[in-house]
Amino acid sequence: MSPKRPAHLAHPGRSVRSLALCYIGLMAAAGLVRGFAGATGDGYLAVLYFLTFPGSLLVTVFGILPLNALLGSATTGTANPFGPLVYLVGGAVVNVLLLWAAARVFSRLRG
Repeated sequence: MSPKRPAHLAHPGRSVRSLALCYIGLMAAAGLVRGFAGATGDGYLAVLYFLTFPGSLLVTVFGILPLNALLGSATTGTANPFGPLVYLVGGAVVNVLLLWAAARVFSRLRG
């Protein structure tokens, strides 16, 4: 009879999924807090972009910039404090997907 494994080891996919959702949720919460505070470009935003790199860069290059080119730039002269939320949450989601894809490729190559 084998000993019973701890819950976090019995289903490792659950803990990984929970970690990914927490990461995305924390980035969304940080963006919302920054937006409600009305902060503009500051060091805090730079740290958030660093935490979502390279996903935020990919969202910018392959999502925001093409949409901006297609729809035209609609700058009103005032900055939206919630604007970086799209980059942060989108970047966090892309990072999770990149890690998931890398893990799948690694597991397939391992056999």
